Formats: sequence, structure tokens, C-alpha cells
Amino acid sequence: MKILALVGTNAKFSYNRILLKYMKKHFRQMADIEIYEINQLPPFSVDTPLSEQTVVWKLKQKVKAADGIIFSTPEYDHGIPAALKSAVEWLSYQTNVLSNKPTMVVGVSYGRQASARSQVQMRQILISPDCNTNLLPGNEVLIGNASHSFSKDGRLINPEMRDNLEECFTHFVEYIQIFEKVNKEGLEMSVKQPTISEAYINFPTGRLTLKEVQQIFSTIPFELDLIDSTDHFVWYSDKPNREHVRNVASLGETVQECHPPLAVPTVMKIINSFRNGEKDVVTRPLWMNGHRSLIQYYALRDVNGHYLGTIEFTGSVEYILNLFENGAWSTDGNTGASKHEDANDNSVEVDSVDASTGTSESSDDANADNVSEVGATPAPAVNDDADTDATTGASDAGSVDANNEEADATTGASEN
Repeated sequence: MKILALVGTNAKFSYNRILLKYMKKHFRQMADIEIYEINQLPPFSVDTPLSEQTVVWKLKQKVKAADGIIFSTPEYDHGIPAALKSAVEWLSYQTNVLSNKPTMVVGVSYGRQASARSQVQMRQILISPDCNTNLLPGNEVLIGNASHSFSKDGRLINPEMRDNLEECFTHFVEYIQIFEKVNKEGLEMSVKQPTISEAYINFPTGRLTLKEVQQIFSTIPFELDLIDSTDHFVWYSDKPNREHVRNVASLGETVQECHPPLAVPTVMKIINSFRNGEKDVVTRPLWMNGHRSLIQYYALRDVNGHYLGTIEFTGSVEYILNLFENGAWSTDGNTGASKHEDANDNSVEVDSVDASTGTSESSDDANADNVSEVGATPAPAVNDDADTDATTGASDAGSVDANNEEADATTGASEN
């Protein structure tokens, strides 16, 4: 079980930070608690440029991946610190990452009443419509007289407070498990049995059951992702060992929400080129997770050419490349003759032909962009903003090199 715990202050020294560190160690057999420092975040402002919100985006990904969230708050002037309110604003403004997320509130203060009033305020915020968390009711962790409640090595030494903390945290773990069970049962139902089990989909080339369609998407040797015509991430294929790890918590998010902020402008440029009819496909080979992969983005259109969304195909090509390098295509499938038997054959030209368009990569009218379009000739790779991963927004110049341990596998950019 993964729990994200936010230190509710940007102060260098805080007993709330000490409390979370104690909980991380004390409850390590029950849950994996990750402590997050909110001082990494910029002050909340609706005018903060998207390009400056990378840290905010990373926090949202942590929240989505967590099974539960703990907010530890001190009490300043009968309320929560401004830095904590700012962090909550980032997690609730034009995003739903906190919605229905199991949440717990704890707090430490120097006074006898601990952080009672700030915790009341924090609870009111967390159940507001914009946050809409599944807040653990009751179970108040109120640790006062902080300087005497903790030892110098960070242990909670007040026995009554320690017993209360253990009881409340145990209830929180059980609370999370209730929601996990509900979600798992719903997910298993949809995986094991389509909603209409006996329905058929009639295609011009045959018909398939819903179960067959579902299993086809899980079996094909590449993964698919779909952004719809309103620029929302709406579907991905349930394929094991995906190159791009997806989470159902991201479904329904906008392009801006489910992509790193620095990638968004390039992603939107690709999508808009599909929407405007300028392009139909973008192809990009790159290194991913230590091996060679191919990513292709297609404009999804109806029979009348109307834009329905952008679909992404991603898969490792190591197996195919190994076959080629080991001579798997050394024999002509029509004649049975080896390519090496006739020095005058045109096998080199055949190998370089685009299977989609039938045109050679060495064609004189090759496009200057490293983009393959339907009906267009592929061209040599150059650094162009249009040739960008629609998932990460990374350009070819930022592609992940298998030998570059500093590279970010998500964005393709070096940390240096």
C-alpha cells in the first residue's frame, strides 16, 4: 500500500515533519509512506505559466499513484499555514486528483490543544466540492506539547498519543482497503465480462464479440492510447509491460493534465495538425526503457474525414530488428531465391520502400520534417518541433539514449 504524506509547512524545522518520519518508520510493515515537502512548490497563482508548473505536475502524478494521502498540519493563528493552503489549491484547481482519494489529517503543535482548530479547517477544505476527498471521519491525531512529546531521536514518547496514532492509522489502512476492494471488484467485473456479454460488433469485414475485441487489444504486440476530439485522454489498451505506464486515474484528464507541462505545447501542435487536416500520421523511432521502440501517432477520422481524436501506437522493435540483422529477410518470398544470388537484384531498394506509401526513403522530394505522412515520403531525421512524442512532448534531440543514465525516461530530457 502506497501512502503520500505531505508536510504541511515550508519551515526548515517542524515537528509535523518529525511526526511523518516517525510514522514512515513505525508503520513500515503496514504501508509504504512517502514524505513530500511542499516547499518545492511555487506559490499558487492562476497566472503561473504552464512551463513553470513541472513540480506541480509531478506532485499530481504522485497523488494519483497513491492509495491514500496524509496531510500533517501545524496551527498558525488558529488555521493552517499559507504554504499548505497553496499546495491544496494546486491539487484542486482545474484538476480532480484528490477526488474520492482516501485522506487522513494529523497534526502537531506546541500548545495544549495541539492543532485542533487548524485540523477542523483542513477537514472543511478537504470535503469541499473542489477537493471532494474521501476523508477519514473522526480518528483525530492531536499531538500537543510537541517539545515534550518527542524524543531527541524523533520517537513519539507520549504513550497515550502513540496508542491513539496507532489506532487511527490502522483505521486509515482499513479505510483505504474498503475503497480498494470496491474499485477492484468493479474493475474485475469489466475485465472478466464486457457490459453486454453476448453483443456483436458488425464490421464491413466481419463481426466480433465484445470479449474478442477486448482480448485483441490486450494481445496485439503494441500498446494503444487515445485522446479524443475534445483533447481528453479517454482510453488505453490493457497490455502488460507497457512502455508508457498508464493509470485509470488519468482517464478523463485533459492533455494539459496528463502530460508534463514542458511537453504540452508540442503535444498540442501535433494534435492541432491532425485536427486541421495538415497531417495524418507522425512516426518516431527512439530509445525507451533501454531498448529501441517505435511510436506512431495517427489522426483518427470517421468515414467522412471528420477528426475523432489522436491514437498512439507504441511498441518495442528489438525483436524485428534482431530478425533483420540475423538475415531473416535473405530469401525472396516469391521465388525462394536468396537476395545474394543475384548481384543485380533491387533488394536494397525494396528494403527502403515505405510499406504504407510504396515510396522510397531516398526519393528526391523527401519532406524536410522527420514526419511520415499518409501519401508522403519519409525523410531523414532532423530536429523539428513537429516530430515529437505526443505522449511526452520530447523532441528527437532529447531522445532517451540507452547509455545516458541522466536522461529522464518520461520526457527524454537530460537532468543536466
